[in-house]
Amino acid sequence: MKKRICIIALALVLLVLSSCTTAPTSQTQPPESESQENSQSNQPEESTTTKKRIIIASDIHLCHLDWNGMENSARVQKFIDDVRAEYEKEPFEALLLLGDYSLDHWKWQIKGSYLTQGVSNTKRFVEEYLSQLSDLPIEIRMIAGNHEQYGDELFFELTGHHREEIYVTGDWLFILMDTYKGDLDPTEHHDGVYTGADMEFLKVQMEAYPDKKVIICSHYLEPWKESDEFKAILRDDRVICLFCGHNHKAEVWTLDEDCGYKIEACTGNYGEATANCLWGFRELILTDTMVSSSYITPENTLTIGEETIHHYYNKSDMFWVELTK
Repeated sequence: MKKRICIIALALVLLVLSSCTTAPTSQTQPPESESQENSQSNQPEESTTTKKRIIIASDIHLCHLDWNGMENSARVQKFIDDVRAEYEKEPFEALLLLGDYSLDHWKWQIKGSYLTQGVSNTKRFVEEYLSQLSDLPIEIRMIAGNHEQYGDELFFELTGHHREEIYVTGDWLFILMDTYKGDLDPTEHHDGVYTGADMEFLKVQMEAYPDKKVIICSHYLEPWKESDEFKAILRDDRVICLFCGHNHKAEVWTLDEDCGYKIEACTGNYGEATANCLWGFRELILTDTMVSSSYITPENTLTIGEETIHHYYNKSDMFWVELTK
């Protein structure tokens, strides 16, 4: 499968529905002399034959910290309310959560809640907040982040999910890998042990679904630091793109030649927002001919530093991958 990969990151407010704003091939942004209107006219047409819409989120952090002028439980409730509002705006079929629902094993200041108090905010997140979406006809997948250092058995007991999972829909296979498998069920507080790509899990799933196009998700992954074996998998035409959280950013990376020039997009956060990354989540659109994604920031009022700002609903940090059989 030949793919023409295009990437664009926009800082201006873009009111986009299901189409993507694009730039000419191989450009990261439109030339200064090119108007936004001209840039939009170059975008590939989106197939509506088998359109699928998925939301990907991470780093929600139900914990003891209040960020951005909002009490932490109200902030997590805002995440749930915004996800529901997004479904009502335009339905999606799945919510993929890529870790850090808490600071349960945090090693700083008053430490995490699990070892000091026996309180799992990860469990609270599922039971008190995520459960509010149970009436929506959507699939939910939920993997562990570096602040959920529960072993797989305990993680499943607390959440009903495994530390790594898959989601299969139509011609697509989402592989949600665990990249923080070191020192699980710890007796001391720490911020997780990064172990990188789980090659066994990845290969087993790709072999089990040989005819599916693949999207790789993780709490965090730096492909350029991974093994040659992993990079060879990325060069496989079946692998379309990657998503990760952890860094609380919404930026989009184009990987190098060793990684097949694939795109990896960050999923933002609902934890500690910055001027460069407001609270939000990623939208992913799948069609027969194209994959596209943008970072959605719902309307909100929050404090950054000493400034309280109000911003409107926006989509930014976009990318697309055209698919050609």
